[in-house]
Amino acid sequence: MSDKEINEKSNRGGYREGAGRPPGAKNKVNKATIQTVIDKLYDRTGQCYEDLLLEDFLQARVENSALAHKYHSLLANKLMPDLNAVELTDSEDTITAKQRAFAEAIAQIAGLKAPN
Repeated sequence: MSDKEINEKSNRGGYREGAGRPPGAKNKVNKATIQTVIDKLYDRTGQCYEDLLLEDFLQARVENSALAHKYHSLLANKLMPDLNAVELTDSEDTITAKQRAFAEAIAQIAGLKAPN
């Protein structure tokens, strides 16, 4: 690489004097602002945001609108991770069976007789 290539400033990336958010700048949209918009929407329509979103989504599907695809993306990206959470609960019998299987496996590894 020549000295000329090293000394030339790139137009991309790197430090720029005065660039970026100024120190102490407030978020343009915060939770309070979002809640205010949602509250005003409810005051005007009498419906919560989620109900309006689902209503619009169903209408877009009925009309075979390209907008339906955008609703699918929104729902898949934002809501599905929450919906996919699975809670597992075990009965007492299942817990006992798992404990017994674990004890037998440990006993087999250690060369001991498993407890009954």
